[in-house]
Amino acid sequence: MDALLAGRRGFGELTLFDTSGCRSHIAAQVRDLSVEEAAGQADVTGWSRTDAMAVLAAREALQGVDGEVDLVIGGTTAGMFETEDLLAAMHTDPGARQPLMRMLSHPLSATADRMRQTVAPFRRARTICSACSSGANALLLAATWLRTGRSTRVLAGGADGLCRLTYTGFNCLGALDAEPCRPFDRSRNGLSLGEGAAFLLLETESEARARGADPIAELRGWAVGAEAHHITNPEPSGETAARVMQKALSRARIDASSIDYVNAHGTATPLNDRMETSALHRCFGEHVSKVAVSSSKGQIGHTLGAAGAIEAAIAALAIARGVMPPTAGLEDVDPECALDHVTSAREATVRAAMSNSFGFGGSDAVVVLAEPNRFDSMDTETPRRVFVSAAATVGALGVCRSSDARLAVEAGPPPPAGQAPFDAKEHLDVERARRIDRAGRLAAVAMQQALTDAGIQDDESLRDRAGAIVGEAFGSIDECSAFIRRFFDKGAKFASPAVFPNLLPSSPVAHASIYHRLRGPVWAAADLGATAEAAIVSAAELCAAGEADTMLAGGVEQASAITEAVLEPLLSQGSHPEGSGVPRAEGTAVLLVAAEGTRAADKPLCEVRWFESWRGHAAPRAPSHDGRIALFAARDDAATRRAAELVGWARVPLRVAAPRVGDHEAAGGFAAAAAASSIAAGELDAALVLGVAPDRGCAMLLVACEPER
Repeated sequence: MDALLAGRRGFGELTLFDTSGCRSHIAAQVRDLSVEEAAGQADVTGWSRTDAMAVLAAREALQGVDGEVDLVIGGTTAGMFETEDLLAAMHTDPGARQPLMRMLSHPLSATADRMRQTVAPFRRARTICSACSSGANALLLAATWLRTGRSTRVLAGGADGLCRLTYTGFNCLGALDAEPCRPFDRSRNGLSLGEGAAFLLLETESEARARGADPIAELRGWAVGAEAHHITNPEPSGETAARVMQKALSRARIDASSIDYVNAHGTATPLNDRMETSALHRCFGEHVSKVAVSSSKGQIGHTLGAAGAIEAAIAALAIARGVMPPTAGLEDVDPECALDHVTSAREATVRAAMSNSFGFGGSDAVVVLAEPNRFDSMDTETPRRVFVSAAATVGALGVCRSSDARLAVEAGPPPPAGQAPFDAKEHLDVERARRIDRAGRLAAVAMQQALTDAGIQDDESLRDRAGAIVGEAFGSIDECSAFIRRFFDKGAKFASPAVFPNLLPSSPVAHASIYHRLRGPVWAAADLGATAEAAIVSAAELCAAGEADTMLAGGVEQASAITEAVLEPLLSQGSHPEGSGVPRAEGTAVLLVAAEGTRAADKPLCEVRWFESWRGHAAPRAPSHDGRIALFAARDDAATRRAAELVGWARVPLRVAAPRVGDHEAAGGFAAAAAASSIAAGELDAALVLGVAPDRGCAMLLVACEPER
């Protein structure tokens, strides 16, 4: 913070990798980073720069804190930098497709695993991705846990390291400035990339008082919404961004006139800065001239998945210190970006501050922080009841709607190897879907079926409060491999700008949400081996907390030679080491989750009576239930049976999805869809859906809806 206030800039020549062929050769690189120092006594095999930065930041945030802590982390690249050469080799040499320990850093959830290993035994951990708003959305999810009583203390933030893929990708989009970026400047010419990590320790007021903590700031308001506009370009009018800002103010229960400072997203790209300015004018009206605005990216670059957390921390410190950092590089304000720009450190009382984050795919997130005790206290909220109103799957069994989703757990032969599950032309508007990759099309088809089954496919009025969370553990790894191989062989100028936006873990759900015009919370979940189940639990949490009325949630995985040959054998150890004996496949499963009192919950399949997630072996006991009950899971293996013992459902009949739909990351979503379908068909009174992966798990109790009185 001292460096920011002094106007220092963290840019220099990028030394991590060769930038030949790029229009820029600079970045805000973290210098002298020691993975070994961050790991301490832990084995550094499979560690990444992202892991190291996250661990160092988390330790700072947790100094002097004892007791139970939960974790939410946002990111986009994880260990991509450390695995790019391996991915390039795997694309051209089938013989290289064998388990390689360095690939342990590749899954997005690997950073949370390193943090749990070396920082704290987090009770619950969640990894999410919404591109450049990931860190801010991590704060939002943590806030919902606190407000609904699910947690008393959460460490929330984001981490992202520089890598060739993102640097070359932004270069091929023409988004990089050859010089340090100049947010809101008339001559701005693109962004500058950076790397880093930040974590904020969030806790309830009563918890903070009990341990004698001296709060830096109060997290008062938060909101998330999707633009449903374009995978890379922001909505020009700023309408959605303004709506999300206003929603965050409403959640904070303060007026726009109480905001003294905005830490802007401010990327220094022509389109973003203009859009954000328009959004600020829409949100604040005449008061906008009295709100000081600055962008930290002119000093630390765009840190992608970490940006929302880093900039929220800066806003909190601006409140605590009573001084606002400048926008470095801003010399000649663009007339289309007319705001009260801070160009040198400005001392002032900051009663409340807003931090904006906007991500690829149009996922906008805003947090509002305030001086402790400045405004009235806010009580915790009673969670709303949550229902499943539809369930749809796409895979080896074809496109299944709610009534036949239970086929996924019936006895039958495994799917034929290599069978293509569907032809997108039969289900989607070809012109609207032409830029969507295969994973995105899989998700979009399942969402379309779920919306149709729930009878809300044409109800535009529901879209502002409808969102999506689709889990994808590895991202489009074969496509990443081909993209990297291409610029390794031919140079950065041959990288494809059409392909790059599809390589982020959040691209499938972003594409699908744009196709279906969903404008609520949109992000990806990543929880190795239990990804689909974690996505559904996250959706239930958001609906229960009032952040959305309707969520489409589940998992997706497209066919991948690298996943099948390398990642699955390497990463499944400890989950199902004996092997499932079932071939891998591709597919997607989506549940439509709806909050009570909403139109989408008018005719539900079942109620989500209870849901929980955990790390380690401290699984909570699931509620018992009378009548006809069954346990649903992706596979029947030692890990699943052990988890069933922990949650107290070991003596219940087990129904598994993998033998029928293939053994893949979305298989747990098929199990959840089958459970909801079985209850709706009157075959069961209740079902527990159990998701299990190495050192983690989650569960949901689905029960038959009570007849109307």
